[in-house]
Amino acid sequence: MNEGESQPWYQLYAAAVVELDRMRLLERVDATEAAIHGRLRDLQCDSDHHEERQRISDAQRVLAFLRRDLKR
Repeated sequence: MNEGESQPWYQLYAAAVVELDRMRLLERVDATEAAIHGRLRDLQCDSDHHEERQRISDAQRVLAFLRRDLKR
């Protein structure tokens, strides 16, 4: 398992990207974003975890795309 994949935010993210129900997808995106913000607070004073930070950045871009798609 790669760095970050064991974190709760990643588990929520993995569930969000495969969700087909639009209402549940919105809930999953919201939950994932909240978990990511919490994890970033945890990492705020930690200069390590570069791979996880990159995964978070990638996930945030995907979540933003999903959110934009839901507004259509």
